[in-house]
Amino acid sequence: GDVYEVEMHYDYYRKDVVDATDHFDSYLSFLYGHACHTLDQALSYFGKPNDYHMEVKQIMGKGRMNDYFDIDFYYDNALKVTIASSYMRIKHRPRFVVYGTKGMFVKATEDRQEADLKRFYMPTPEHPDFGMDREEHYGTITYYNEHQEYVEEKVPTVTGDYSRMYDAIYETIRNHKPQLVTPEQTLLQLKLLEEGIGQCE
Repeated sequence: GDVYEVEMHYDYYRKDVVDATDHFDSYLSFLYGHACHTLDQALSYFGKPNDYHMEVKQIMGKGRMNDYFDIDFYYDNALKVTIASSYMRIKHRPRFVVYGTKGMFVKATEDRQEADLKRFYMPTPEHPDFGMDREEHYGTITYYNEHQEYVEEKVPTVTGDYSRMYDAIYETIRNHKPQLVTPEQTLLQLKLLEEGIGQCE
């Protein structure tokens, strides 16, 4: 069916970090450090929104670190894309949720690339399974098929590759290929981050 809502979450539970921060610093804010990772995905995939709403908070009080944000993008055809995150979520929300007129898709985690890098399991010829999800990490799609039968099944994750970004930068610099991330996308993301962090003090 038609997609009408997408949720992208990036949650943590790091109350010790929040408790240890006794002042507000916009450049070290949670919004600047983490929203950029999901804002760029939304802007590159869905494009510039027609309208947006941002809620950026300091849950532990004014003058403390920015530890929460909720950004909504609104597009044509009633599509809403939400980018939300918190340092205070003891149980994480699914990483991705997609709602459509005939079903939905839920993926609890991102792929294994970051997890593999953290354990020094590097993308080398000796590790052809780098970044690949195991079945327990697959997303689940739920829908009604053409016979109006309720279906719920796992969907194998498409294998990601962070290095493609660096390959694209090389191609732009050395071979004058178009930029993978356009200046307009970068400037729009900076505008959104600056406007959002302005809600804190």
